[in-house]
Amino acid sequence: MTRPRLRLALKTLDTGDWRTFEEFAADFLAVEYPSLRTMAATQGDKGRDGQLFIPSEQPTDMVQYSVTQDWKSKINQTLRRLDDNFTEVKRLIYATNQEIGPAADELVSSVMKKRGVIIDIRDINWFLERRETHPQRVQASEALCEKIVDPLLRRERISSQVGLTLNAEEARLGLLHLTLQNQDKATEKGLARESFESLTLSALHDTSPENLLSRREIHARVTSFLPAGHEQQIDAQVDGALVRLSGKRGRIKHYSIEDNFCLARDERNRLSERTAEFVQGEQLLEKQLVEAVGFYGGIIPEESRPAVGAELRASLEWLLLKRGESFAEAVRTGEMNHADKEGVELLLRDEPEKKSHSLHTKAVADALVFVLDRPNEEVRGHLRRLADGYTLFSFLRQTPDVQKVIVNLFSEGDFWIDTSVILPLIAETLVEDPSHRHYTTVFKAASDAGIRLFVTDGIIEEVERHLNRCLQFSRTEVRQWNGSVPFLYAAHTLSGRARSSFVEWLENFRGAARPVEDVRIYLEEDLSIHRKNLKEEAESASIDLRAAVQEVWNEAHEKRRNPRDSDIDPAVTQRLVAHDVETTVGIIEMRSRSAASPMGHKHWLVTLDKVAFRLKWELSQRLHEAPSSPVLSPDFLSQFLRLGPMRTAVETEQRINLPLLVDVSKYDYLPKSLVELADSLRDQLAGRNERLIRRGIRDSLDKMRTEEGVEAAGGLKAAEERIMKLLQREP
Repeated sequence: MTRPRLRLALKTLDTGDWRTFEEFAADFLAVEYPSLRTMAATQGDKGRDGQLFIPSEQPTDMVQYSVTQDWKSKINQTLRRLDDNFTEVKRLIYATNQEIGPAADELVSSVMKKRGVIIDIRDINWFLERRETHPQRVQASEALCEKIVDPLLRRERISSQVGLTLNAEEARLGLLHLTLQNQDKATEKGLARESFESLTLSALHDTSPENLLSRREIHARVTSFLPAGHEQQIDAQVDGALVRLSGKRGRIKHYSIEDNFCLARDERNRLSERTAEFVQGEQLLEKQLVEAVGFYGGIIPEESRPAVGAELRASLEWLLLKRGESFAEAVRTGEMNHADKEGVELLLRDEPEKKSHSLHTKAVADALVFVLDRPNEEVRGHLRRLADGYTLFSFLRQTPDVQKVIVNLFSEGDFWIDTSVILPLIAETLVEDPSHRHYTTVFKAASDAGIRLFVTDGIIEEVERHLNRCLQFSRTEVRQWNGSVPFLYAAHTLSGRARSSFVEWLENFRGAARPVEDVRIYLEEDLSIHRKNLKEEAESASIDLRAAVQEVWNEAHEKRRNPRDSDIDPAVTQRLVAHDVETTVGIIEMRSRSAASPMGHKHWLVTLDKVAFRLKWELSQRLHEAPSSPVLSPDFLSQFLRLGPMRTAVETEQRINLPLLVDVSKYDYLPKSLVELADSLRDQLAGRNERLIRRGIRDSLDKMRTEEGVEAAGGLKAAEERIMKLLQREP
């Protein structure tokens, strides 16, 4: 009896299952209290479901079984009824399928002081921890799971709960098994073999010796959601999977005379346990999505949370499906884009299923990005496997020969990193939790896999100049600053840190005497990004190509010049253009010397610049034949490191922590008014615990940035109230 299976059974119980829970809990408690007697009766139980029998005496120990979510009200109600009917009650054992933990400490202490009654709470974790401590408890757990979980995981029921953005039952079950296949360890087995084994198992999902499936039926089920025109290839892949899966100690049984198949007993048990884990992961994901929407201003009534949670999960899965399709298309064409919050909003507007909730699209997008960016520990692994499942599903919908496509991807490479990616890498040094340093994780994994990372002198200069601009901002009265808040200073403020600590943090990357050299050394020693220029390669390219690329970047920099940043010298803009031309033209020229498939090139520019992702289209308007794009997004790189040919070279811990979304939009724009607000709050909260102040300011600023402005958010007073509540939390 595994913990996830029993947990799912207990979490699935609702008010209509009170009798089932009572029988289960009584079996558990009877091991510890042989004198326990169930008192529930149709004529009334006088406030208790059970009591411990004491001959010739008033009962002192009472038992209450409950599946009610509002456990606090239920306990108080039970105590009042016991007061009316009994005079010697000393202890109430409260057994529930809810998760309570330390949330009941205050109530337990209060009841003990006022009534002299001990409240002994046995919540869901109490049952889970003791599920295998006695044969009677094992039997009770198994009986509960057979009654509640097994029907839930049968073909018809489970297909209605998974793959909410897909229509066909076979497609949903296929997605489930592709997701279950995704373990934290990478194997040398080809993705095509793994994928078709998963699809074959999905076709056999509900089979047993009493419910066999013929080879022809298995072929039909797998073929039903794969691209038409590949039937012979699909049948051959399925037949190969059937041979491998039905070998010695196989996961399926083959009845050769009639050529029928079913899942082996051990595989049915394994599937049941893994599917229970999956459903539990979906429930936890829905819970975090609802909480995230609440943080971003969405109001969801308590009674609507389950339904809205399912709809939010459907929106998240729609996003994962579209990202999976985008990844598969990028592998085919070599053209890609980068997902940001604005792009998520646009995707949600195209979602085919209308929702019953009235949440604003922006609030939903903010919540989805937050959960993808920072899933909690319970959800992280499940969400990663789900995302990879959708990506494999998208590959298979394009071609059944996934392995052939993957083989054509680069297995080594030289990547140049531009300023738009270097700055987030530096900003992540402000993030205290290493698992949330997404860019750092991606490039550490890339380096471990053998990818060489480079930066040009021009990019080093840009990074140093940005750091210098941040230094000037930190020394200037906010209202006197002419222009926007620099990116890295915004990151520093949004982390909750004080203005006075900025210079000390900055010294990690540059000093006063040789700042450019300091930046180069930092990139090399801390991030394994080495200097390597591309001037020779760029200058050897054709004049037409160089002229076209220069025109694209000239137009881009002219458009993005902020009128408020009037102190920027036009000569600086020309230097920025020259840096961009060097990297893009230099990499294109290096590629021209060796033929490769769209994603088989060794040389790439990793960037977040939206203009770079439009480069192929822009050049096609200016040149007779435009070269393939040299641009790689961090999102694509993260997916590639999880699923591509390098996946076995990446350490397990690094691969597990690879992000699903690398979003920097939280730093893109910080109004100067919020910088002033942070400074003002710092002054008012002086003397308090620094860690709590930092957390309070960080969370408050994060929330206020999602609203219409400081005034709309309630200004300084609202921020103070929000931070004071955060300061009152337990550390």
